[in-house]
Amino acid sequence: MTCLVRCRLCGHSIMFDPSHPVVREDIHAILAERLPWERLAGRHVFVTGASGMLGGYLTLSLAALHRKLDDPPKLSLLARDAARLRARLGSVLDPARCEILEGDLNALPMPRFGVPDVVIHAASPASPRDYATDPVGVIRANAVGTLALLDRFGRDRPIAFLMLGSAVYGSTENEGAVHEESFGAVPTLDPRNCYIESKRLAETLLACWRVQYGLEFGIGRIFHTFGPGLNLADGRIFSDVLKAARDRQPIVLTSDGSALRAFCYLADTVSGLLHILLKGDGASAYNVGNPTNELSIRDFATLASRLIDPPLALTFGEADPQAYLPAKTSRGLPDTRRLQALGWQSRTSVEEALARSYRSLFGRERVHDDPRRVQAGQGASKKRL
Repeated sequence: MTCLVRCRLCGHSIMFDPSHPVVREDIHAILAERLPWERLAGRHVFVTGASGMLGGYLTLSLAALHRKLDDPPKLSLLARDAARLRARLGSVLDPARCEILEGDLNALPMPRFGVPDVVIHAASPASPRDYATDPVGVIRANAVGTLALLDRFGRDRPIAFLMLGSAVYGSTENEGAVHEESFGAVPTLDPRNCYIESKRLAETLLACWRVQYGLEFGIGRIFHTFGPGLNLADGRIFSDVLKAARDRQPIVLTSDGSALRAFCYLADTVSGLLHILLKGDGASAYNVGNPTNELSIRDFATLASRLIDPPLALTFGEADPQAYLPAKTSRGLPDTRRLQALGWQSRTSVEEALARSYRSLFGRERVHDDPRRVQAGQGASKKRL
């Protein structure tokens, strides 16, 4: 069943069908990974952010473990809007093993399954729009929310904690691929840095909790990820192109498009996060991204425009400085060797990632299935700019 839900923060509609063939294929591929799934047998997993793209795919993957385990994990899903989460995922969740709790991180309800064995903290405003319109809310979710989860569940006995995050590195343009210790300067009086600074504090909280309370943790530092269930009002380039394709409108670039980004498909990112949870060392952060899919913003938009029939035009426009704070980094290339050492690898090209995302939105009829056809025609796009 296709679900049309409305984002609580921005009011825009998000299309998502958890039973769509693309989604089902992705979950099947994730569960086919050679991971020690038995570590989750009989466990209780508490998930924040299950209404989001990443949290939703993680939840679907965990809920599907009944195919592999005799005693699959019980799930407690925290949502500020329980009705929205039920509309989004409820059709594929087993109510006997999954509960949806309404609340927020500042007033955490106790799950009916008791204190969780595993906490997956996927609730975090990651859109650049949030940095401009609600920087205090970003800090509250990232830092205060992490502290609330640890206080609620992490004092009485050791638990496992997986936290999802993104940019914590600051200015690292001169370093090439960014490894997990590549920290640059962060001006503390720049409101855009509400995300970086609050995520840095959250990571330090996990390290301190490990020393004081025996917490086992893993941190997924996620680079540009997109796929089914993406909020099309996110404000980043991948959401802009998917929205333009859905609406049959030109793709509008609000910069010269020269910045380089490494784009990763959602299923690959979720596979990486589960590798961290099940095979990580219990005390580290891991970059999660696809360094082989590095493209400029302009090239990504050009490729996206040509994957649709008829192709989309590309135009340039001005960003609203009151509603969007643009990124200041010219390159975002992850060094993923630490994650690869756990046995993970990215499998999806950027062409296939776009095609699968498109098909999850509006089917096959407008999508080119042969990436070679798209690549062969890239050079002609300059006439359209």
